[in-house]
Amino acid sequence: MLSPAMNHPGMTSRGKSLAAIFGILLALSLPKSVECGYPGGYCAVYGGPNNKMVCKFEELEPLGLYLIERVARKNVGFAYSKTTECR
Repeated sequence: MLSPAMNHPGMTSRGKSLAAIFGILLALSLPKSVECGYPGGYCAVYGGPNNKMVCKFEELEPLGLYLIERVARKNVGFAYSKTTECR
């Protein structure tokens, strides 16, 4: 039985590198919910009877693009899904 710190004896350094790259890409593609299209954006829309409802725009986008939008402070324009929620 292999201990957790040991790799399979047949695992080459190239295989380890490819596994690490695949893991990083998989982690960066995980979904992240973002209000207003990008971090720090303002998008509250008032509507409904007597303007008492607050509607918010929300995107579900990859974690990697969320990080890029956070640094650039603008919307990249790609999302898994877009919704508007009113309360």
